[in-house]
Amino acid sequence: MERLVHVTSNALRMQAENQRIIASGLANQNTVGFKRDYGNMSSAYFDAEDVSARVFSTRTDGAVDLEPGKTISSDNPLDVSIEGAGFFAARKDNGETVITRRGDFRVGADRILRNGENVIMEGDAGPITVPPYESIQVSRDGQVLVRLPGQEPNAPPNVVGRLLLVNPPASNVRKGEDGIMRTRDGTVPQADANVALNNKALETSNINSIDQMVEMLSSSRTFEISVKLIATAKELDDQTARLMRSDR
Repeated sequence: MERLVHVTSNALRMQAENQRIIASGLANQNTVGFKRDYGNMSSAYFDAEDVSARVFSTRTDGAVDLEPGKTISSDNPLDVSIEGAGFFAARKDNGETVITRRGDFRVGADRILRNGENVIMEGDAGPITVPPYESIQVSRDGQVLVRLPGQEPNAPPNVVGRLLLVNPPASNVRKGEDGIMRTRDGTVPQADANVALNNKALETSNINSIDQMVEMLSSSRTFEISVKLIATAKELDDQTARLMRSDR
């Protein structure tokens, strides 16, 4: 009986976590570059003194589904999407290194290039600072090109920096509690020249709302079954206790 209660309680916890993951995905289905949390589950064998052996379900912390989202067109020259695998390297205001697929860039009041997550975009030589400009664009290989006020029409644009494009292995990518991805080992990945960009384009989230709703219904039903199992276990325990008292 005790084993049934513990295993079922663990199942309830895992199903509640599944529902949180699904709800987060549905809430962010329209967020640029959002990546679905991945329910990477495995089994853990528990065997301790004075406790009967049993198997529990566990989940890898911060696992992410890196399947690319769809690409949509934009009129904004600072909207950029990654073609295929890869990430933009960035940093938070506290200096922590992060990676992101979100390419809805903007130039802040401090002239530093940021994205919609408000992280600072890293270049090959550090954060990219953009001077006042008449026009701006991002090339396929990540160069940030600006035409300065009063610049000759036939003069080539000025390169103010190159985005640091990286491609760490999926096993080294996790999502933090702030919803932003970073490497598991905390290192800054090396630049990858094979990562290419699409200008005036944005990557949508990889959330399929229909699939998520079906998963939510299935998870809710499994949760209800687990609750009924615990209720049944309590009834059986109560009946056993009454039988034991009646035999005295």
